[in-house]
Amino acid sequence: MSGRKPVYDVVCIGGGLGGLAGALRAHDLGARVLVLERSSMVGGVAAYSGGFCWVGANHLDTSGSDSLERTEEYLDYVQGAGRPVDRQARRAYLESSIRATRWFAEAGVPLSLIRNAPDLYHPSPGSTEQGRLIEAAVHGAELGEWRQHLRPSAYYRTGITRDEIYHELEGDVGARLALAEERRDADFLTHGVGLVAGFAREALARRGVECWLEHRVTALRTESDRVVGVVAEGPDGPVEITVVKGVLIAVGGYGNSADAAELEDVPELVEAAPPVVAGDGLTLGQSVGATVVRGADPFVVLGARFENQAHPGTDVPMFTQLLEYLGFPHSLIVNRDGMRFGDESYYGALIRGLRSFDTRKKRWANYPCWLVFDENYHKRYPLGPYLPGSTYPEEVLKFDTLDELADKVGISKEGLAVTVERFNGFAATGEDPDFGRGSLPFARRAYGDPNYDNPNLGPIVEPPFYALQLTVLGVGLCSLGLAIDEHARVQRRDGSIIPGLYATGNAAATRELKGYVTGLANARNYTYAFNAVNDMYGVD
Repeated sequence: MSGRKPVYDVVCIGGGLGGLAGALRAHDLGARVLVLERSSMVGGVAAYSGGFCWVGANHLDTSGSDSLERTEEYLDYVQGAGRPVDRQARRAYLESSIRATRWFAEAGVPLSLIRNAPDLYHPSPGSTEQGRLIEAAVHGAELGEWRQHLRPSAYYRTGITRDEIYHELEGDVGARLALAEERRDADFLTHGVGLVAGFAREALARRGVECWLEHRVTALRTESDRVVGVVAEGPDGPVEITVVKGVLIAVGGYGNSADAAELEDVPELVEAAPPVVAGDGLTLGQSVGATVVRGADPFVVLGARFENQAHPGTDVPMFTQLLEYLGFPHSLIVNRDGMRFGDESYYGALIRGLRSFDTRKKRWANYPCWLVFDENYHKRYPLGPYLPGSTYPEEVLKFDTLDELADKVGISKEGLAVTVERFNGFAATGEDPDFGRGSLPFARRAYGDPNYDNPNLGPIVEPPFYALQLTVLGVGLCSLGLAIDEHARVQRRDGSIIPGLYATGNAAATRELKGYVTGLANARNYTYAFNAVNDMYGVD
């Protein structure tokens, strides 16, 4: 082990959103703080995300129409009837998220409201048309030397803010692509990479917080049951670090671990989040007696791998999330029987179908599955990294007829014919009575084409026809995590606290909500980081 034994007040394990947020708060409370990041990049899972932050009754919404009571009413709806929730803990979180959002904004993180951005399930009890979704955007030059170490956006075209997409551009796909191309060389960071860039700018570039890259924490040090330090494996060997106030685990979930698919009960699971998400948080926490609990429901999406793509800075295969591309008109998703199994315009609506097992046939009911679309889609819309009209890679199969597509791909020809005929009828009327495609204002605005009466519906009629086999992808939101209390203190199975140990983000189980709310994970990440450091220093 290295001879140096540095001492810090606060150590944040992980250089993603939670670790940077904790470091920023700790620095401004006067702490000697260190961020330890196992890779050569900062930004973590959030850099790959859409960058939404969801905060009810936040200070950026000046309309005065929102409240904690309305926010709770909406979360009750999302949670669903008859499902238990710790209302006291949820209320404490919601109050903390408001304080944390205000503090980080005042500390310099450029958080701003996204206009015209409704709640995911609006209209529903307690939902809002606008006011709860927040984003951040930063010019890359403002990060100084840290710009070269910022994890790039792997799935989103940056350069345009969500506010522009939902407001000035009003969801116009063509205008959005044109503006992104116009700003390509401006290094204007938006979406998830813009969010983490805002925190990195304040913590690393402007305040000079120490961050050691390529240092993976392999052990927690304890004395009398209290966590008092860490051991990190770096380029020069292991380093033993003493910690005075506390250690914050902010390393994400376990999507890249070998047993991830089994734990999430899905047919397979390829983690779309960065390769560093491998379960280090659970391993470290359990080594000192932490309990692991199931929090939110499993959350997966669909995607595909194109042209042997790899995660930035690695040779690890990368599968592209197709969230915003599955909701465009002239497309649908079918199983081997040629049947649809959910609302393709909202990725979360497909999870139940993907996790459905046919006990009679002894196979997954809706997996494998394929995205099927026509030439209208090809001409009008992007598909992953490919612009409209682009030559597709070999993974996207092309056929003259739907019958040929079904025969060659392995889909029931009769089933597909019936499904497409029925779907085209829905496209003609603008309503999908089977699965409600295009009924959510959020999906219509985020993932549709405003030139259609129903922005998410269009017939599949113009040859050639295309098929892309889809893969179940994780997005870092694992259902198991370390148990924490409202202060982000890690707990043992009996509910007692492990002194000196805290957790945030996807390393900590989401106990506030069983369902899914776009942007909750990012807001939750920086909120519990804020709470953790506050607890270390005995402040609110």
